[in-house]
Amino acid sequence: MKLFRQYLEEALRDFQEENIKVIFIGDKSGFAPNLQALIEETERASANKTGMVLNIAMNYGGRDEITKAARELALKVKEGTLSVDDINEQAISDHLYTASQPDPDLIIRPSGERRISNFLLWQSAYAEYVTMDVLWPDFKPKDLEKALDEYAARNRRFGGV
Repeated sequence: MKLFRQYLEEALRDFQEENIKVIFIGDKSGFAPNLQALIEETERASANKTGMVLNIAMNYGGRDEITKAARELALKVKEGTLSVDDINEQAISDHLYTASQPDPDLIIRPSGERRISNFLLWQSAYAEYVTMDVLWPDFKPKDLEKALDEYAARNRRFGGV
């Protein structure tokens, strides 16, 4: 975590000059208070950026994310601020870590693994997956081009026949 903290401190300085919005997805409560504060500062400093959105997944799991959203909705029903009838796909999406972001169209899975590994379970419902036998540190622009070419050749049906 010390290395990650150093990275965040450097990134905070670097991102101030870039038009990059930084969002941390995952349960931040398990981190040391000083790291939580740095995460919040990084998000706050980039909140009004309008360019690329950089999601950093830390202590993240898709099942946990959906469970968190369900708890938040249940609490609103219990408090009387939400009707059970108002719980729909959009309500759930609005309570995920990626609320207000579009769902991914393409997920590239490096390392040759053929599983989703509890990653963006809700959001990836209609995403196209491209698996590649290359480790992330070795991922090069040519690998991205190959994945994009494979994606472009697909017929997206969004669950239809």
